[in-house]
Amino acid sequence: MTGMTAGTKNGGTDDELLFGPEDGTVSAVRSQRPSGPPWPILVVDDDPQVHAMTAVLLRDFDFDGRPFEVVSAMSAEEAKAILVERPDLPVALLDVVMETEDAGLKLVRHIRDDLGNRRMRIVLRTGQPGQAPERDVIVGYDINDYKAKSELTAQRLFTTLVSALRAWRDILTIERNRQGLERILSAATTLFETRSMRSFVERLVEQIARVVDPGIAPAVLACRPIERDDGTRPVSVVAALGGFGRTVGLPVADILPADAVAAIEEALSGHSNLYGEYRCVLIFRTREHGVTAFQLERAERYTADEHRLLELFCNRVAIGFDNVCLYEELVALNRSLEQRVAERTNELAANQKALILAKERVERALECELLARDRQRQFLGMVSHEFRTPLAIIDSAAQLLAIRAEQVEPDMLERLAVIRGSVQRLTGLIDAHLTDERLQGNALVVERCEVDLPDLIHTVVQPFRIAYPDRKFRMELEELPRKVEIDAHLIGLVLTNLINNAVKYAAPPSPILLRGHTDGAMAVIEVADHGRGIPQPEIPRLFDRFFRGSGASGVPGTGIGLHTVQQIVLLHGGAVAVDSELGKGSTFRVVLPAPHA
Repeated sequence: MTGMTAGTKNGGTDDELLFGPEDGTVSAVRSQRPSGPPWPILVVDDDPQVHAMTAVLLRDFDFDGRPFEVVSAMSAEEAKAILVERPDLPVALLDVVMETEDAGLKLVRHIRDDLGNRRMRIVLRTGQPGQAPERDVIVGYDINDYKAKSELTAQRLFTTLVSALRAWRDILTIERNRQGLERILSAATTLFETRSMRSFVERLVEQIARVVDPGIAPAVLACRPIERDDGTRPVSVVAALGGFGRTVGLPVADILPADAVAAIEEALSGHSNLYGEYRCVLIFRTREHGVTAFQLERAERYTADEHRLLELFCNRVAIGFDNVCLYEELVALNRSLEQRVAERTNELAANQKALILAKERVERALECELLARDRQRQFLGMVSHEFRTPLAIIDSAAQLLAIRAEQVEPDMLERLAVIRGSVQRLTGLIDAHLTDERLQGNALVVERCEVDLPDLIHTVVQPFRIAYPDRKFRMELEELPRKVEIDAHLIGLVLTNLINNAVKYAAPPSPILLRGHTDGAMAVIEVADHGRGIPQPEIPRLFDRFFRGSGASGVPGTGIGLHTVQQIVLLHGGAVAVDSELGKGSTFRVVLPAPHA
């Protein structure tokens, strides 16, 4: 082999021949070395000086922030062994004539045909061009460049290597993108066969890493906001691989650094993918399952091509999320329909049976009710007939005794007043039950006549004055109309019930106020007390038949008085209402038509 001359990276000797006709010394100016991993360059030559000269020269060059590393092979056979161990070498500087005149060419055949390595860029360097003519070699062998050692300078060597590395990198990118696209198609096919959202997410975690990280153990997790019993919604892991494999169910804030958590929260809030150098966050949205974030993390940087592959993968797989959601909706709907049909069938059978039983119970209850009403009617008729005469006799006797007592024994008047009051209350009770019975049977007829309303009220109040001498009954009736068309007996029963309630629920010495006024064509009568009052929730039910409020405990009554009041007032074309405040008393208001004469 001929002698070698070296030039520096920036000196004037860059264009001097590396392999000139005379020997020379090797010199190089060492610059600050780049920090990236070196580019491995396979140098296959049987001359040790070629290896030494190439290593010295490349030590002062770098490309893309990465230095060069010479991988030496002194023969074709040694190069074959190296390629078995390191099939990813990007560039080979290959001598043609070594142990045989065509050893280099045979090595090219071995690389391309036997190893199937189409990525490696092969540059033939020969000192004897006649042994391997350039045209024949370029046409007959799959090589990428042909250089005669006599014309190869330092700068040309650097240019050749950079061109070869760029071509290798582009081929590798194309191949990786092709493989990525194949993996996307394969992953999408597998994912689209999944019908469960949980299985879909778990498989997606496996497939999404293989798009850009085939053959390695990726660190991938899927997370989404999860509702907890305490009302919080922390972002928690729902599926994971690699280093995150045992984190399912944990909040991401407990397992990831703050910057990673912030990236996930930013992606979730913005509903967009985030691509970083060593970490990517991908977002998938569904209608029923909300937003799911996938984080990929590795020690090697993600390239722009890998970002594009991930974006393409997300766009293709997004429809899979919707398909799974639709399938789950269909399954849930079908299950719900089947369940509802079964439940409805059972309900119909149960309802049919219940209707039969209810019909029998209603028939028996109706029969009992009719019998009870008939007996009640008979009892009330008997009471009305049998009790009224004795009560009238007792009242008459009490009146005669009162006349004599005024002259003989005035102390007896109070006791006689009590007797007469009791007789009147008993008579009123009988009248109330008879009136209620007639109301229920729609047999009550309003017999209107012209009545002096203030006089009627005085007449109704008088027995209460006698029966309750310790109670004060105040009346403000000056504004009431003197003559109205009403049923005096029924309206008297209304006032009796209201005054009786005021007496029962307002303890002495609190007064009972009866006041009245005219409101247009209506006469308004108010009965007010300062008693217990009525709880607001009970007021809407106050006029229901047989209803007795919580304040009626310990007070005798049947619960039909206010119901009778309302029905009688309605028959007169009027209305009844109540205002009450618990602990301060109640005011009942009766409104009756009072047309002007």
